[in-house]
Amino acid sequence: MIKLSLACFFWFMGALSTHNFYVSTTSIRFVSNDKTLQITTQVFLDDFESVLNVYGEDKIEFKAAGSQEEIDKIVKDYLQKNITFNNGEQSFTFDFLGKIYRNDLMVAYMELKLDSTPKYFNIKNTLFYELLPDQKNIIHLKAGSKRKSFLAVSSKSEFEIPEDFLNFQN
Repeated sequence: MIKLSLACFFWFMGALSTHNFYVSTTSIRFVSNDKTLQITTQVFLDDFESVLNVYGEDKIEFKAAGSQEEIDKIVKDYLQKNITFNNGEQSFTFDFLGKIYRNDLMVAYMELKLDSTPKYFNIKNTLFYELLPDQKNIIHLKAGSKRKSFLAVSSKSEFEIPEDFLNFQN
């Protein structure tokens, strides 16, 4: 697992300097006491701007002076459509907490509050597939000392998290 994380890190850092391929990283941490999923997503700003501009949004420039509230709404709507959680019976909607910019990246923070610990759930990440079919979306999931990582591609973007993953009795 550590080797996979290191490989993903160096792969991502290499992308920062060359940006010859398209990748995002989503980290999800389950906080059992609060029954929440803390979600952090990192994407390249130019890719995000390109995707939004294709959909007829006015020319979006995230770092430009202007209404960040309007940009936050656009970012929230896009993320909620493309990063989804469900348990087969119902969908779960996260709250968008905000974003920051780091060089060429946008880091978005979200939180999903659960009524109870789900037995299992599915994560689906389709960020940027509509414009960038070669897009890769790395998903890291952490619950206590348990960790799982997934690589979402356009042909496989949904993953089931087994019920024992969130169970801390094991």
